[in-house]
Formats: sequence, structure tokens, C-alpha cells
Amino acid sequence: MMTEKFFRVAGHAFSVRCPDWVLSSYVPFETAPEEGLFHLDVQPEDDISALTAAYEPIMRCNEEPPYLWLYANRNDPSWDEVLFGFSLNGEENMSLLLIPSDIASGRCILKVRRRVARAEAECCINNALMLLFTLYTTPLATLMIHSSVTVFDGRGYAFLGKSGTGKSTHSSLWLKYIPGTWLLNDDNPVVRLLDDGSVWIYGSPWSGKTPCYKNEQVPLGGIVRLAQAPYNEITRLEGLDAYAAFLPSCSSLKWKRPLEDVLCKTVESVIGKVGVWHLDCLPDEAAARLCNSRVSASSSL
Repeated sequence: MMTEKFFRVAGHAFSVRCPDWVLSSYVPFETAPEEGLFHLDVQPEDDISALTAAYEPIMRCNEEPPYLWLYANRNDPSWDEVLFGFSLNGEENMSLLLIPSDIASGRCILKVRRRVARAEAECCINNALMLLFTLYTTPLATLMIHSSVTVFDGRGYAFLGKSGTGKSTHSSLWLKYIPGTWLLNDDNPVVRLLDDGSVWIYGSPWSGKTPCYKNEQVPLGGIVRLAQAPYNEITRLEGLDAYAAFLPSCSSLKWKRPLEDVLCKTVESVIGKVGVWHLDCLPDEAAARLCNSRVSASSSL
């Protein structure tokens, strides 16, 4: 059975028409019906292969699930020039996301292979919503970031790094050894630069393998890029070093130059207001205590 649901994440509203058994992680963000930035209509499709064959394949972007597929649209000017597919199966695309060329209309369609497994359908819908959220909120001084975020003394601390660096591990060390710490999100929180110049970090329905879906927000107290090392050492970054540490963790659509320009300006504004650090560390208590003492002390100044 299909149903229409309305959500608000980091203050941004959107809606989706989809099977009623998906999107359980979005429940804390559900709202009464309201006009949003975009609407996603999920539609079953009998033959995804025939549908995608009408477009020119560009690439499969990654080597591990969930997979992102790109297609060039040479056929229908009512849709964006790049179309997106998602799948848990690296051999075959299970969906196709159509974004209107006039994105202001906000009416997007996700074609999903009929009778696909539930896990596959949830993957396709979830990733489509993440991509659309990035597309529609980037112009609004909003950044979806790849990060694990703990909250201490009323402020959020975002731990960045490549996959496998130990972001979740470092967060868990704060939770274990720093009293009063709690987890806001473990994979894709949202940062907003508000009109008054303050920077806030928000929970989201997207938290990776950790089921942490909190509809809460706190001021962003610090940004810490982690690197594995045989010792613990933390350094405050400034200027281009801070920019280079933060930018790679921000979700973006790099082929859309106007959006990328806006994103870069937001990153510049955020690092001008929030401290950025580099932490070489072991996965131990001392690393958590060192990071907490230095970063939280700076954010309270």
C-alpha cells in the first residue's frame, strides 16, 4: 500500500509517496502535511533495464554498497541532464531517480523495479532522499556531512575522516569516558549556518549502521578530522588547512558548479566560526580525554 508522508529535517520540509512499510528511521522527523522543498513519488517499474537503456550510462560511482549509478539524459529536456540509479547489487541497477530540469517545481520521481526485495527498495528510496536533500538544501546554507557527532555540555562535536578511520570508535570512547556525552548521529548529520550567524548541527534519518535517529539540534562546538597514529596529538587548524580538512566530508553534487560554489562559501563561513582540529590518535581513553579537553575548552571561549 502506498502512502504519503511528510518530514522535516534540520528545519527543511519534504514529502514522499512510497510503500507504507519503509522509512522507519524517519518517524522522529514526521510532521503534519505541509509544503516542502521537494516531493518524491516512488513508482514501481516492471523493466528497469529497458528504462535505463533509454539513457546513456556514465559510470557506477563506487565499489561497495549502496551503489550509485549515473546516466546522461539526452532524450527528455523536462528532466535533469544527469539521472541517478541506486542498488545494493553491484551488477544491476534497481532504480532510476528523475529530477526535474526546473528543480523549483520540486516534483521528483523514483522508478523502482517491481517486486524487488524490501531491503533493496529501502536502499533505493533512502539514497534518493539523501541525494535530493543535498540538492535542495545546499543553496540554503546547509551541509550534509559524513561524520559521527557526540554532544557534550550542550555542544556538538563532529568527528571526520575516511571510512575505517575510527569516527564511530572515537565517539564511543567519548560516550564511555566523558560523563554526560551522548550521540547525536553516527554517519550523516546536517550542519546549518543560520541567518543570525550561528552554526548548528542536527540529527537526521541517515545514521549508517548505527540506529541513531534523533530529531534534535545543538550548536556546533568543533570539527575534528581523525587520523590513526601510534600516539595521541591534536592540532588546531586555520585557513586553508581547516578548509581542506572539512570540505571532503561535505556531501555535494560536484558536476553542478553553481551548487558547488554555494557549498564552498558555506564551508568558508562555518570554519570562520567553528574551530577545526586534526587529531592523530590511538583508539583509547587518552585520545578521547585529550580531544575533549582541548576542543570543548576552545568552543566555550
